[in-house]
Formats: sequence, C-alpha cells, structure tokens
Amino acid sequence: MKRTNDTIGAQQPSNLWKLRTVKIAVLSAFAGSLAFNPAWAAEEEKVVEGQEAQVSETAENNEASNKPEENQAQDSSLGSVTVTANRRKENAQKIATPITVLKGKDLLDQGVGRSAQEVFNYVPNATAVGQQHGRPRWWIRGIGAGQQQQDLASPIGFYLDEVYISNTNATGFPLFDLERVEVLRGPQGTKYGKNTTGGAVNIISQKPSLKEGKTDDYVKAEYGTFNDKIIQGGVNIPLVDDRLGARISFYNEDTDGRFRNQFKGTKDGGLQDGALRGQLLGKISDDFEALLNVHYRKYKTDGAITNTNSYRADGVLRANYRPSTDYDDVSTNADNWTDSSQTGANLNLKWNVGKYALTSITGFEGFKNEGLSDGDNSPLELSRSHTDSQSRQVSQEFRITSPREDQWNWLGGVHLFKETIDLASQNAKLPAGQVANSSPADSGTAVTYNETDLKHETTSFSLFGNTTYNWTDAFATSAGLSWSHEKKDYDLNRRGTSNTGVNGSFSNLAQWWNSFTPSGAGFTPAGTLGSGTFSTSDSATWNRWSYDFTPEYKITPTDRVFFKYAHGIKSGGFNTAATNLAAVNEVKPEQLDSYELGYKSEWLAGRLNFNATAFYYDYKDVQVNVVGFNVLAGQTVSYLQNVDSAKTYGLELEVQALPTNDWFINGSLGLLSTKYEDAEILNNGGNFDGNHLVRSPNVTANILSTYTFHVDNGAKVVVGGDARFLSKQYYYVTPQGVDDNGVYRSGLEQGAFTIVNARISYITAGNKYTVTAYANNLFDKHYLQHSTPSYSAGQGVFGDNIMQGSVRTVGVSFAAAF
Repeated sequence: MKRTNDTIGAQQPSNLWKLRTVKIAVLSAFAGSLAFNPAWAAEEEKVVEGQEAQVSETAENNEASNKPEENQAQDSSLGSVTVTANRRKENAQKIATPITVLKGKDLLDQGVGRSAQEVFNYVPNATAVGQQHGRPRWWIRGIGAGQQQQDLASPIGFYLDEVYISNTNATGFPLFDLERVEVLRGPQGTKYGKNTTGGAVNIISQKPSLKEGKTDDYVKAEYGTFNDKIIQGGVNIPLVDDRLGARISFYNEDTDGRFRNQFKGTKDGGLQDGALRGQLLGKISDDFEALLNVHYRKYKTDGAITNTNSYRADGVLRANYRPSTDYDDVSTNADNWTDSSQTGANLNLKWNVGKYALTSITGFEGFKNEGLSDGDNSPLELSRSHTDSQSRQVSQEFRITSPREDQWNWLGGVHLFKETIDLASQNAKLPAGQVANSSPADSGTAVTYNETDLKHETTSFSLFGNTTYNWTDAFATSAGLSWSHEKKDYDLNRRGTSNTGVNGSFSNLAQWWNSFTPSGAGFTPAGTLGSGTFSTSDSATWNRWSYDFTPEYKITPTDRVFFKYAHGIKSGGFNTAATNLAAVNEVKPEQLDSYELGYKSEWLAGRLNFNATAFYYDYKDVQVNVVGFNVLAGQTVSYLQNVDSAKTYGLELEVQALPTNDWFINGSLGLLSTKYEDAEILNNGGNFDGNHLVRSPNVTANILSTYTFHVDNGAKVVVGGDARFLSKQYYYVTPQGVDDNGVYRSGLEQGAFTIVNARISYITAGNKYTVTAYANNLFDKHYLQHSTPSYSAGQGVFGDNIMQGSVRTVGVSFAAAF
C-alpha cells in the first residue's frame, strides 16, 4: 500500500479531533478482540516483570529514511535508505559495512513478519529457524549458536530499538509497525556494547510523529489456511504539535494447528501470538528529546509439532510402533504446549550539546516460558518433560558522537548489563517393558526421573569507541576499540533417580507423571540416586579486547571500495545443561579474526545498486554442542565444549534494480565454505575434523520482484513474488552423513530446496486501501526444519525426532491507511 505525502497531508487540523475519535474507536475494537482471544487470556500467575529500551528519532528523520515507494518511482530512482548501523544516521550505500536493509513498509506489503526470523530469508549467507515463533536460532556466515541453554549468549547480537536482547528465546516475536530492519554481517563489537561476533540484527520501530496530519497510521487484517487470522496496526496520536506525540501499535495472530494427531484425532500445532506496544515521544526543547516505550507479548502453542522417524540408528523398528510417514502427521498421547510472556520498557534520551550528540538508553526486559512435552513423540507412555523458566535483564548505555561531516569524527560509549535466569525442569522415562507388545531390551529396564534447578547471573561492563579520519574527499580510514569485563555465576542442582530392578514400576501407572513429584505416584522399589545427581556452583570472569581497522576509498561519488579487519569475541560460559557432573565444564570465549573486502556502487542514475563482499574468517575456541552416548556415564549426554578452530570464507552479492518506474527487483547470492579443524570430542576421543559448520549451506540465493499495472481510475494492480534457494545443510556438528555405526542419518540434515511465494494486490486511488491474495510455498515443497538425534545401545525407543517445515498456505488480506 503506497501513500503519498499529498494524500496524508490532506488531513486538515480542524479535523484533528475527528481523527482522534476514529483512532480511539479502532483501539477500543482491538482491545475488545484481545479479551476474547486465547493469547491474551488471564494468566494464573503474574507476568514476569522486566523492561526493554529503545532509541527515539523525530518524525522528520523517520520520513527521510523511509522515502515512499511511489515518490521513488516518480523520481525514476531507487532512492536512498537512511540507517543507524554505525550509531549515526547514514546512507546505507555509503557505509563500509555489509548490510541488508528491509523497510517496514516493504515487510508489511510482502506479508513478512509472523516471526522475526523471517527477515533472514532475504539476507545472503544467513539462516534462521525456530520452533514456530519461539526459540529461534540465528546464523550468519556459519557463525551462530545451536545450544538451547538460555544462559549462553548468541554470537549474533539482537537489538530491539538499540537495546540488546540476551535471551534468544525472546527474539522470535512478530514484526509489526516498523520503520526498518538492519542486518549487519561480521563483527561489530567496537560500535555495540555486547556480543556481535557474527553480526547484528537491529529492529527499529516506527516512532510517534509530532506533526498533526503527518502519520503512518494503518490497520491490516488477514485470513488464510488453517484458519489463520491476523490483525495488526499502528495509530499515531499527536498531543501537542511539534512537542508531544504518542503511538499505539498492535499485532494479534490466532491459527489452528496444521498437524493431524493420529492418536488423539486432533489438530496440533496451533498458536496464538499477541503483542502491544505504546510509545510517548516528547521534544522537550530544540536540543533535548525523550522517548518512552513499553511493550508486552503473549505467545502460546498447542499440540505436537515433532514426529519420530520410527527407526533408531540401528534401523530396527521398536515397540511394534510404526508412525505415519505423511508430512502433516504426528502421533502423541501426552500434552504438548508452550506458554510464554514478554514484558518490557525503555527510556531513550537525546541531547544536542553544541555540535555533539549525547544519548542515554535505559532498558528492562522480562521473559517467562513454561512448556510440557511428550518426550518420546509417540502414542506410547514412555517419556515426558516439563520446563519453567524466567529471565530478567537491565541495561544502560551512554553514548556520545561527533558530527559525521567532520574531517575527524568519532563516537564513544559505555554499556552496562545484568541478567538473571531461573530455570526448573523435570523429565521422566518409563522402560519399554511398561508398554504392551514391547520388551525391556527396547529401552532398558530402569525407570528414571531427573530434576534440574538452575540459577544463573551475568554482569558485564564494556567501553567502546570508533573513529574515522577523512584524509581526502576520496580516502578515509576508520578504527575501533572496545574492552569488556564480564562475570558469570551459576548454582546448579540436579537430582537423578533410577530403579535398576527388572521393569521397576509405579503403583499407579495411569498417574505416574506429575511434573513436580513423579515419585508421588508410588515408585517401587525405591529408586537410587545415579550419576545424574549432583550440586555444583562456579563463577568465571573474562576481560577481552575487540578492535577493527577499515580503510575505504571513494572511486566516484557513487562507487566505493573498502577493506575491513576485525577481531571479535563472544562470551564464555558453562555447560549447565549437562546430565552428569563431569560434563559441567567451563567454555572459553570464542575469538574471530575477520577479513572483508567490499564494493558498493550505484548505476544508471540511481536505478541500480550493486554491492559485493568477499570475506575470510579465522575462528578460534569455537563453542559447539556435541550430543552423544557416553559409555562411562551410561547415558546420553550433551557436551558444550570448545574446539580449536574453524575456517570460513565466502562471497556475497546484492542487487536492487528499477528497470522501469513500475518494475522493481531485489536479489542476493551467498557462497560459503566452512569446516572445523582440530575438532576433538571431549570425554569421547572422537573428532569431527573437516565437518561443515552447522546450518551453513554452501549456497543461499533469493530474488524478489514486483510489477505495477496502472488502472484508468487511478488504482493499481501489483503482481509480485519471491524465491529462496538453500543448498544442503547439517543440523549438528556430528554425525554428518554416515555415523560411527555406518548408518546414514538423513534426519539430521536437509538437502537443497527452493521456496517460492507469490502475491497480487489491488490498491485504490490515493493508496488508501489494499486488497491482497497470496500463496506461500506455492509449490508445496516439503523440507526438514529441525531435528534432534537419538542413539542406539538402549538409548530411547525410536529414531531421530524431526520437525517439518511449512507447507503451502494461501490467504487474503485487507489494509487501510489513515
């Protein structure tokens, strides 16, 4: 939907109160819908309190950085995009950093944003995947975090309105009412206060406007396959002209499950995801501005989304159970659900002191998650688990910048951060001997119960700075330096009981599982504490330096080349998810030396942008998660460990083109080569030298195109689509391909595949209303999204657990601009 400034500006000040009345009615209707939506149902417990911060920008700057597409077409050029990737407002084509920018309006028009991870579909050499809208995993150029521990930081820094979000489980939220999304590739530590070894993701919300009649108000409703219902919008409320304004933004999705539960006869995999954001922007004086942001999210899922492939690694069918091989089938007897809530607030203050800009960002964030799952992913009563966790973080950043136009310009800052995590989890397993048509040989004879209680705290302090000197109009050099001090403390208590008698049982099998006291069901004979029972605590402190150096040369006013060397770090930590004391080891911080050669250019009077980046990474002390069977421990264990090194290199090409005023093309190509070196498995003696880095396909490619047809009455029809190709990728460091037993583990990898999406929109004259029909995954490509391995030698009944990707969905949407 395209809006011209003339259309928006036609709103007269005399109609301001009418406009406010309409907005209040829209908000009231939305609030009413929340009361009847399960995603916003009252909770039995209070939401974990916490808050989050966001930097403010004036409405005039927002409009400059989001040039309406219609005006771009009239100017016969792509126009410029203003970003704050270097903590200043700059043209994205003129910064010496590989960056992909997605405008909020484009995301809205393309139907992108059910979860934040969707933006990586448009970034070369990047992948992201989550369990529906939760637990996302972010990867750029082979750098990412596969560990699911909440107390381990991701090497991809995630920033919501310039506030660092530590808990990756809290980064899968929907994208709505945004100004833009920036994805930076490569280390960014001298401009950001926290972990950005692999890159950074900046989510920038649409800010309130201080001008009466100048808004980006909208509402959009959508309906699609699986009874998927989405409503979202943003409403600006000017309070005092040029001085005070507010903005309310909302999003709500409610969808039925797509998976057929063959055992229960239900539809599984449904979700409800609702979010609300309120902002208050005040221009206290010409030199001082304050932005307050508060937000809330409620996310729930129902039913299973994971199936087992029915065979263990040894290829033998177990427990006389053969699950369906249909792409949309699951079969579980136990409940599967997730219930998450997120609460945040932030305060951003900006002062102009002479020619310098001072910024203060205070942020709070709280995230709570509880879930129950059927551990065996089958209709058999074998395994269940329960998790209840919450994290709270507070951060403070102070920053000062000089004008970018100065021959010598610089920025400096300090970042303070504290996070606490509390986690309690329980899991229990019956031997297959408890199940009809099975035998003790299928999964051993022991009834086991494990309970974990973890308390974890992180505190950090960092100083960072970056400077640029323009030697001539064409040649400049930049250098940055940061120092960080980080301390982590944990207190871990784990209780593991096991009955090693032949087919130990519960006196009341029908009630054997209780997420808090399984023994209450009458465990007989009495269980004994095993190697999984221990209590331990520890702390560690790391002091580290990051630095970079970048010479750049402007060949012409629209063409430039740059070279960047950067040394980045990622936090160390502990293997608090270990199942025995010996595996609770400390992992060192990762270190990355990055070498990039880049070229950015504009051609054909602004109708074509072409960028290219070649890079080489020397990756040291790589943190990896190895899951396997430990003979000495007699159980499946998870090893979080460092390996000596890995090497990564590749090439990225990005293009934007406007062949005609009505035809737009955007595309990228990523080529990537990765491998581990000196990769020895601790406590096992094996190694995975030469294996690929996880979730790092050799080729990623995407293309998006739209074409506009003009109708006589001033309306438009826009036809468009996009396609993304990913080559083969692996989900674990080992095994990749054939395992140690000579069995090909197809469930732990995904071959090459392509996803195609298509849409057509009718836009009324004046860009007031838009009706769109869409088809996602047009050709219904089946692919594997995630999996978890299982092992033989009595470890589990079935094979690898697999999570299928999205199927074809179709739908329609209606949007209106105020």
